[in-house]
Amino acid sequence: MADSVLTYLDGYCERAGDAGMFGEPINLITNLFFIAAAVFAGRALMREQGQGRRTDLWLLVGFLFLIGVGSGLWHLQPNGITVLLDVIPITLFINLYIVSSLRRLFGLSWGKVGLWWGIYFGAGLVAQFTLPPDLLNGTIMYIPTYLTLVVMTLALWKRDAGMGRAFTVALLVWSASLVFRTIDMQVCPSLFIGTHFLWHTLNAWVLWRLLMVLIAEADSNARQ
Repeated sequence: MADSVLTYLDGYCERAGDAGMFGEPINLITNLFFIAAAVFAGRALMREQGQGRRTDLWLLVGFLFLIGVGSGLWHLQPNGITVLLDVIPITLFINLYIVSSLRRLFGLSWGKVGLWWGIYFGAGLVAQFTLPPDLLNGTIMYIPTYLTLVVMTLALWKRDAGMGRAFTVALLVWSASLVFRTIDMQVCPSLFIGTHFLWHTLNAWVLWRLLMVLIAEADSNARQ
């Protein structure tokens, strides 16, 4: 099978060739931020007073929790199984978040949601099977998602300045987290723990913040 960005199983600076289960203690521990983000988002969702549909929101909370678990297992023992446990929850969260935000934040019909999601999904497939798997230290797999977030942020500024600001801050923080993910191996000679742990830390906040925007919007609509 040809390599793709999803089969790129290169190591991280912190592991430094250590095949043991605890070769990446900081990368492992910082996955707790994803779990904490899911807990905080879940508590906020439970406090929501409205009685509107919340299935997608609870699924996003669950996927966020599983991101922490799956990524933790991957950094505990990287292999062909744990990479799937790492990638699948992330993929599910991203795709459901795009669909949910197109419905909740932009009010698009299901037909238009399907169209825009199809464009995103197609771009992801093109990136997965045509770009070198080690490009940008594997960060290339997130480029379609990054561009989608840029477009959504610009569109939200025209609809709601408050949500536009929230997305802009999340976009800036995620930009920094992507940089830290990309340079992990490059800084290894001078920083033995690398920078991948900062990807976890900042990315957990970004996912929590974006999910909170959806929860707040759902609560606002339910109160009207």
